[in-house]
Amino acid sequence: MKNKAIYLKVTNDMFWVQLFWAFGVMGVMLIIQIGKLILGINQGNAPDNFYSTFFVVANFFTFIIGIISASFLPYFVGNGVTRKDYFRGATLASIGLAVILPIIALVISVLTQFILKQVASVTFKEPNFDAFSSDSNLIGDIIQFLILTPYVNPESNLMLALGIFSLNILMYYLAGWLIGVAFYRFHTVIGLGFILISVTILTLENVLIRNTLNLPIHDNFSFIDLPVTIAVPVIVLIVLLVLWTIRSLTKNVTIKM
Repeated sequence: MKNKAIYLKVTNDMFWVQLFWAFGVMGVMLIIQIGKLILGINQGNAPDNFYSTFFVVANFFTFIIGIISASFLPYFVGNGVTRKDYFRGATLASIGLAVILPIIALVISVLTQFILKQVASVTFKEPNFDAFSSDSNLIGDIIQFLILTPYVNPESNLMLALGIFSLNILMYYLAGWLIGVAFYRFHTVIGLGFILISVTILTLENVLIRNTLNLPIHDNFSFIDLPVTIAVPVIVLIVLLVLWTIRSLTKNVTIKM
C-alpha cells in the first residue's frame, strides 16, 4: 500500500473515532439544553442557544481529545504505520474536526431554535464573551482567557464566526496534542513544562485574535498590540510552529508497547 493511502487511512480512522466522541458530547449537551430550555420557558428566563454553549465546551473537549490523540501513536506504529504517516494523518483529522464541529453546532442550534419557536414564544439570550472581570491577577486573567475565547456572532458575520470557532478548536486540539506527546516522550517534569508552554501559546493566540478583531483585551496583555498585517501571519506561524514541535517530538520517539 502506498504511503499516501496509509496516512489517509490514519486520517479517516482518527477523524471518525473523534467525531463519534464529539457526537456523544453534543448529545449530552443537547439533552441538558432541552432541560434548561423547558425550565427557562417555565421561569421566563432567556436560555442560551446551543451554538454559544458548545462554543465554550468545544475548546476543552478538543483539548482533551488532543491529549488522547497521542495514544494513537503506539497503536498505529504497532500496526506498521510510520511516525510520519501518523503525524500527517492526525494533523488532517484535527483540521477536519475543526472545520466540521462548528458547522454541526450551528445546524443543531438553528434547528432547535426553529422548532422551539414553532411551539412556544422563546427569546434566546445574546452571548457575551467579552464581559471580563479584571482584578489585576495575571493567573485569573489567563484562566478567563482560556475559557472566554474570541467569539463572533454568526448572525453578524457567518463565515468569520465559523472561521474563528474553527481556529479556536484547532489551537486547543494542537495544544492538547503537544502535551500528550510530551508526556509520552519525556518524564513528568518536562511534561508539566509543556503544559505551561501550551497555556502560553493559547493565551498569546487569544490576544492576537482579539487584536485582529478589535475585541477587548485584559490590561495585563495590552502590551501585545500588533497591527492586523503582522498579527495574522504570527497566528499562522504559531500554528505551524506547534505542528513542527509535535512532529519533532514524535519523529524518533521510542514506542512503549
